[in-house]
Amino acid sequence: MYDPFAGRGTTPLEAALLNRVPFSCDVSPLSAILLRPRLFAPTTQDVVKRLSEIDLDRRVDTPDELLVFYHPRTLSHICRLREYLIDRESHGHLDAVDAWIRMVAVNRLTGHSSGFFSVYTLPPNQALSVGSQRKINAERQQKPPLRDVRRLIATKTQALLRDCDRATRRQLESIAQKACLINRGCHSTPEIDDKTVALVVTSPPFLDVVDYASDNWLRCWFCAVDPDSVHLTILKRIEEWQRAMRAVFSELGRVLKSGGHVAFEVGEVRGGPRQT
Repeated sequence: MYDPFAGRGTTPLEAALLNRVPFSCDVSPLSAILLRPRLFAPTTQDVVKRLSEIDLDRRVDTPDELLVFYHPRTLSHICRLREYLIDRESHGHLDAVDAWIRMVAVNRLTGHSSGFFSVYTLPPNQALSVGSQRKINAERQQKPPLRDVRRLIATKTQALLRDCDRATRRQLESIAQKACLINRGCHSTPEIDDKTVALVVTSPPFLDVVDYASDNWLRCWFCAVDPDSVHLTILKRIEEWQRAMRAVFSELGRVLKSGGHVAFEVGEVRGGPRQT
């Protein structure tokens, strides 16, 4: 199964759970950061143990502008965790447990409940600008509360792995060895051989609707991803969108097996009907 616009990786993960080998492609490196750890899922016990071993109280520089989202102590712990993960990755020591912790932390950065590191803000798939968050804080007369970073990661981990028993973990690990996670535009994917994909399931970028770069600026910061290096597909005219999708379909025609299928959902195109 192949998803050429993998995003957060939900479709490839579901494919792996159905015992299909997942191929994914996304221009953003955040896609693999969010997907790969779920294919090599650790145990909750291993995550809790690793969290206890990370010294979150060690002094670290913190960006003051982020105090509109976080209590000072919470921000210090987030920055220390970020520093730890970047150091582990730079030295080639980032293992499956670290990668899982990073994935969960990325999804806990901001949100609108006490299950997130931040004060009340937009839902977790969007990160407001510092200025916009400052306005929300003033309107709601709110201050960022102290959050327990370790506890929130551990609690979310327990929820995510609730149904991941030993057999499921073994299946995922076996399938993951054959998975292919590509970080580039999907109009050219030489990593995928001709006529090897049986099923394509995807939803392409919306037409001039979502600003992916703005929505993910905080995630990019946490993962040390330079957002300017990510050339996202943001198309403002239907003709541009059609040209881009023709190139994608040409590549899908190359990798698709004879008799294979493509499910291609197009939504929110300037008030038009949803099409597949």
